[in-house]
Amino acid sequence: MIRSLRGEVLSVTETSVVLDVNGLGFGVLCSRGALSLCVPGKDAKITTCLQVSEAGAFLYGFADERERELFLKITTIKGIGGRTGMMILGVLSADEIVRAVSLADASVFMRAPGVGRKTAERLCFELRNSLSREFVPAQEAGAPPGARGRAADTVGDALRELGFSQSDAAAALNVVRAALAEDFDKMNEESLLRAALKELQRK
Repeated sequence: MIRSLRGEVLSVTETSVVLDVNGLGFGVLCSRGALSLCVPGKDAKITTCLQVSEAGAFLYGFADERERELFLKITTIKGIGGRTGMMILGVLSADEIVRAVSLADASVFMRAPGVGRKTAERLCFELRNSLSREFVPAQEAGAPPGARGRAADTVGDALRELGFSQSDAAAALNVVRAALAEDFDKMNEESLLRAALKELQRK
Protein backbone atom coordinates (compact mmCIF):
# COMPACT_ATOMS: atom_id res chain seq x y z
CA MET A 1 0.00 0.00 0.00
CA ILE A 2 1.34 3.42 -0.99
CA ARG A 3 0.56 5.58 2.08
CA SER A 4 2.37 8.77 1.08
CA LEU A 5 4.48 10.34 -1.64
CA ARG A 6 7.06 13.12 -1.53
CA GLY A 7 8.54 14.66 -4.63
CA GLU A 8 8.65 17.58 -7.03
CA VAL A 9 5.30 18.73 -8.37
CA LEU A 10 5.49 18.52 -12.16
CA SER A 11 1.95 19.69 -12.91
CA VAL A 12 -1.33 20.55 -11.23
CA THR A 13 -4.83 20.39 -12.76
CA GLU A 14 -8.26 21.05 -11.28
CA THR A 15 -8.40 17.53 -9.85
CA SER A 16 -4.94 15.96 -9.94
CA VAL A 17 -1.19 16.39 -9.67
CA VAL A 18 1.85 14.67 -11.13
CA LEU A 19 4.68 14.09 -8.67
CA ASP A 20 8.24 13.22 -9.68
CA VAL A 21 9.40 10.78 -6.98
CA ASN A 22 13.03 9.80 -7.62
CA GLY A 23 12.50 9.89 -11.38
CA LEU A 24 9.10 8.17 -11.37
CA GLY A 25 6.06 10.24 -12.31
CA PHE A 26 2.99 9.48 -10.20
CA GLY A 27 -0.40 10.75 -11.31
CA VAL A 28 -2.55 11.35 -8.23
CA LEU A 29 -6.24 12.29 -8.08
CA CYS A 30 -6.36 14.79 -5.23
CA SER A 31 -8.70 16.27 -2.69
CA ARG A 32 -9.07 20.03 -2.45
CA GLY A 33 -6.82 19.99 0.59
CA ALA A 34 -4.08 18.03 -1.18
CA LEU A 35 -4.18 20.33 -4.21
CA SER A 36 -3.61 23.31 -1.94
CA LEU A 37 -0.27 21.78 -0.90
CA CYS A 38 1.03 21.45 -4.45
CA VAL A 39 2.82 24.15 -6.44
CA PRO A 40 4.50 23.28 -9.77
CA GLY A 41 8.27 23.18 -9.38
CA LYS A 42 8.10 22.81 -5.59
CA ASP A 43 8.41 19.72 -3.42
CA ALA A 44 5.28 18.41 -1.75
CA LYS A 45 4.25 15.50 0.44
CA ILE A 46 0.75 14.11 0.19
CA THR A 47 -0.97 11.25 1.99
CA THR A 48 -2.19 8.63 -0.47
CA CYS A 49 -4.44 5.63 -0.92
CA LEU A 50 -4.18 3.12 -3.76
CA GLN A 51 -7.42 1.45 -4.85
CA VAL A 52 -7.67 -1.31 -7.44
CA SER A 53 -10.97 -2.21 -9.08
CA GLU A 54 -12.30 -3.62 -12.34
CA ALA A 55 -11.90 -0.14 -13.81
CA GLY A 56 -8.17 -0.13 -12.99
CA ALA A 57 -5.79 1.15 -10.33
CA PHE A 58 -6.20 4.68 -9.00
CA LEU A 59 -3.97 6.60 -6.62
CA TYR A 60 -5.81 9.15 -4.48
CA GLY A 61 -4.12 11.98 -2.60
CA PHE A 62 -5.06 13.79 0.61
CA ALA A 63 -3.83 16.66 2.74
CA ASP A 64 -3.46 14.46 5.82
CA GLU A 65 -4.43 11.17 7.48
CA ARG A 66 -7.72 12.67 8.68
CA GLU A 67 -8.86 13.27 5.11
CA ARG A 68 -7.68 9.81 4.07
CA GLU A 69 -9.62 8.07 6.84
CA LEU A 70 -12.72 10.08 6.00
CA PHE A 71 -12.38 9.07 2.34
CA LEU A 72 -12.15 5.41 3.35
CA LYS A 73 -15.32 5.72 5.42
CA ILE A 74 -17.17 7.41 2.56
CA THR A 75 -16.16 4.73 0.06
CA THR A 76 -17.42 1.88 2.28
CA ILE A 77 -20.96 3.08 1.59
CA LYS A 78 -22.68 1.00 -1.07
CA GLY A 79 -22.66 2.63 -4.47
CA ILE A 80 -19.95 5.16 -3.65
CA GLY A 81 -16.57 4.40 -5.19
CA GLY A 82 -13.25 6.15 -5.11
CA ARG A 83 -14.09 8.57 -7.93
CA THR A 84 -17.26 9.77 -6.22
CA GLY A 85 -15.51 9.95 -2.86
CA MET A 86 -12.81 12.12 -4.38
CA MET A 87 -15.40 14.36 -6.07
CA ILE A 88 -16.89 14.97 -2.63
CA LEU A 89 -13.49 15.80 -1.13
CA GLY A 90 -12.76 17.91 -4.19
CA VAL A 91 -15.45 20.43 -3.26
CA LEU A 92 -15.82 19.91 0.51
CA SER A 93 -13.27 20.07 3.31
CA ALA A 94 -13.20 17.38 5.99
CA ASP A 95 -14.79 19.80 8.46
CA GLU A 96 -17.60 20.66 6.04
CA ILE A 97 -18.36 16.97 5.55
CA VAL A 98 -18.41 16.20 9.26
CA ARG A 99 -20.60 19.21 9.97
CA ALA A 100 -23.04 18.26 7.21
CA VAL A 101 -23.34 14.76 8.67
CA SER A 102 -23.82 16.03 12.22
CA LEU A 103 -26.59 18.39 11.01
CA ALA A 104 -28.06 15.84 8.57
CA ASP A 105 -27.72 18.50 5.86
CA ALA A 106 -27.83 16.44 2.67
CA SER A 107 -27.81 19.54 0.47
CA VAL A 108 -24.12 20.07 1.29
CA PHE A 109 -23.14 16.79 -0.39
CA MET A 110 -25.20 17.70 -3.45
CA ARG A 111 -22.57 20.35 -4.24
CA ALA A 112 -20.34 17.48 -5.43
CA PRO A 113 -20.74 16.53 -9.12
CA GLY A 114 -22.82 13.38 -9.59
CA VAL A 115 -24.20 13.29 -6.04
CA GLY A 116 -28.00 13.42 -6.07
CA ARG A 117 -30.51 13.75 -3.25
CA LYS A 118 -30.79 10.03 -2.47
CA THR A 119 -27.01 9.51 -2.38
CA ALA A 120 -26.56 12.63 -0.24
CA GLU A 121 -29.18 11.44 2.24
CA ARG A 122 -27.55 8.01 2.39
CA LEU A 123 -24.20 9.63 3.12
CA CYS A 124 -25.66 11.60 6.03
CA PHE A 125 -27.45 8.57 7.44
CA GLU A 126 -24.67 5.98 7.12
CA LEU A 127 -21.79 8.25 8.15
CA ARG A 128 -23.54 9.58 11.23
CA ASN A 129 -22.80 6.51 13.35
CA SER A 130 -19.34 5.81 11.93
CA LEU A 131 -17.73 9.21 12.50
CA SER A 132 -15.98 9.15 15.86
CA ARG A 133 -14.67 12.06 17.92
CA GLU A 134 -11.47 12.14 15.88
CA PHE A 135 -13.49 13.67 13.05
CA VAL A 136 -15.04 16.46 15.13
CA PRO A 137 -14.40 19.78 13.32
CA ALA A 138 -11.27 21.50 14.60
CA GLN A 139 -12.95 24.56 16.12
CA GLU A 140 -15.53 22.42 17.93
CA ALA A 141 -12.69 20.34 19.38
CA GLY A 142 -11.08 23.44 20.88
CA ALA A 143 -8.36 23.96 18.28
CA PRO A 144 -7.29 27.49 17.33
CA PRO A 145 -9.51 29.13 14.68
CA GLY A 146 -7.11 28.66 11.76
CA ALA A 147 -5.89 25.18 12.68
CA ARG A 148 -7.68 23.33 9.93
CA GLY A 149 -7.28 25.99 7.27
CA ARG A 150 -10.93 27.05 7.18
CA ALA A 151 -10.04 30.60 6.21
CA ALA A 152 -7.88 29.27 3.38
CA ASP A 153 -10.75 27.05 2.18
CA THR A 154 -13.15 30.00 2.21
CA VAL A 155 -10.69 32.24 0.39
CA GLY A 156 -10.00 29.50 -2.15
CA ASP A 157 -13.73 29.30 -2.88
CA ALA A 158 -13.92 33.09 -3.18
CA LEU A 159 -11.03 33.17 -5.65
CA ARG A 160 -12.67 30.52 -7.82
CA GLU A 161 -15.90 32.53 -7.81
CA LEU A 162 -13.85 35.50 -9.02
CA GLY A 163 -12.77 33.44 -12.01
CA PHE A 164 -9.36 32.11 -10.95
CA SER A 165 -8.65 28.43 -11.52
CA GLN A 166 -8.33 26.08 -8.56
CA SER A 167 -4.64 25.50 -9.27
CA ASP A 168 -3.88 29.25 -9.47
CA ALA A 169 -5.82 29.92 -6.27
CA ALA A 170 -4.00 27.10 -4.47
CA ALA A 171 -0.61 28.29 -5.73
CA ALA A 172 -1.26 31.85 -4.53
CA LEU A 173 -2.35 30.64 -1.09
CA ASN A 174 0.75 28.46 -0.85
CA VAL A 175 3.01 31.44 -1.60
CA VAL A 176 1.21 33.47 1.09
CA ARG A 177 1.47 30.54 3.53
CA ALA A 178 5.21 30.21 2.93
CA ALA A 179 5.77 33.94 3.34
CA LEU A 180 3.80 34.25 6.56
CA ALA A 181 4.81 30.95 8.19
CA GLU A 182 3.18 30.68 11.62
CA ASP A 183 1.22 33.91 11.14
CA PHE A 184 -0.74 32.35 8.26
CA ASP A 185 -3.25 30.64 10.58
CA LYS A 186 -3.82 33.91 12.45
CA MET A 187 -5.06 35.80 9.39
CA ASN A 188 -8.76 36.44 8.94
CA GLU A 189 -10.47 35.74 5.63
CA GLU A 190 -10.45 39.36 4.43
CA SER A 191 -6.71 39.81 5.00
CA LEU A 192 -5.93 36.44 3.45
CA LEU A 193 -8.03 37.23 0.38
CA ARG A 194 -6.21 40.55 -0.13
CA ALA A 195 -2.81 38.85 0.17
CA ALA A 196 -3.80 36.09 -2.29
CA LEU A 197 -5.17 38.60 -4.81
CA LYS A 198 -1.97 40.64 -4.57
CA GLU A 199 0.04 37.50 -5.33
CA LEU A 200 -2.20 36.58 -8.27
CA GLN A 201 -1.78 40.09 -9.73
CA ARG A 202 1.98 39.60 -9.79
CA LYS A 203 1.70 36.56 -12.06
